[in-house]
Amino acid sequence: MKFRTVFITKKKIAVFLAAAAVMAGAAAVKMQGQTREVFNISEEDILLEGMPSDIEDGGFLQRIKDMLKPKPPSIAAKYLPDTGTAEPEEEAVILEETAQPEPTKEPEEEVPRLPGREEIQVSQGIKLSNATSYSVNPDAMCGEALGFSVTGEEGPQVLVMHTHTTECYNGDAMSSDSQRNTDETKNVTAVGQVICQTLEGYGISTVHDTTVHDYPTYQGAYTRALKTIEKNLREYPSIKVVLDVHRDAFVYPDGSKLEVSCDINGTSAAQVMLVVGTDAMGLYNPNWRENLKLAAKMQNAAMIMYPGLMRPIDLRTERFNMHMTTGSLLLEVGSNGNTMEQAIEGAKAAGEALAAALLAG
Repeated sequence: MKFRTVFITKKKIAVFLAAAAVMAGAAAVKMQGQTREVFNISEEDILLEGMPSDIEDGGFLQRIKDMLKPKPPSIAAKYLPDTGTAEPEEEAVILEETAQPEPTKEPEEEVPRLPGREEIQVSQGIKLSNATSYSVNPDAMCGEALGFSVTGEEGPQVLVMHTHTTECYNGDAMSSDSQRNTDETKNVTAVGQVICQTLEGYGISTVHDTTVHDYPTYQGAYTRALKTIEKNLREYPSIKVVLDVHRDAFVYPDGSKLEVSCDINGTSAAQVMLVVGTDAMGLYNPNWRENLKLAAKMQNAAMIMYPGLMRPIDLRTERFNMHMTTGSLLLEVGSNGNTMEQAIEGAKAAGEALAAALLAG
């Protein structure tokens, strides 16, 4: 139904004024009074409040309706109300069609495609390197729901930290003897920051703890890292996921270093390996299968989004501090033969795959 805007006084319209206007073929009906209101009414509902009862007959009302038919824009324009602050002495009945504005659409941000829940729940054939005697089926785990949710929750949901904080990448930043660097912009801390930013971009709140655990002493790094995890879980009990971000390392007999890379939209990126610890060595870790479930979902999401990004999941006998939550993973982003630039690209893609897995649940 179309609507019209009518300006009219509350005073009664005098019969002689209305009749004179009709007979003269006037384009408007003048009204008396000082106050006016705006009413939105339909075409079939002419406002007659306050009209004398003796003129409410069909013929007169029809002439009033005919008189109030829409005017061509060129004619109706001169009857538009004054836009100034002064109120006109006499106000005419204004009948004007009002077009409904189209709703304004907010520009859509361009974000990478995240696979839907259904896609992540159906595995495409996950590869796993199993160093334990346990029988596991990561493909089947993709169809199981996570035991936690990161949506609609208050507080940080993900902790990113680094047991071997000073691990760095091939290039000027790498010391030839230690292959480490304490500069946060040149070691795995920078890679962890990229993962945090990626998760935050999808609404998943994170905490990045950059405490150094492997310098000046490398031995005992996991013991010190456990204290960092415990401290953050006490401060942020909302944390569901703990990511321990590393880079792999291997030096060949000729002195060259292991490089693991793939192509992502024409850009070279470091491959990523997920490491999952168990209780195979007798250490307390009763929920390690829940961690493997998250790894399977993240691996499958990455296979859908960025084929070639992931190396096989590494299921280990060691625990690697993964007993603290049911969403703990160790990420090896690239190796000592990869550049920082490659590691950054791999971290972005891995972060998106993790976001997809977490949001799918």
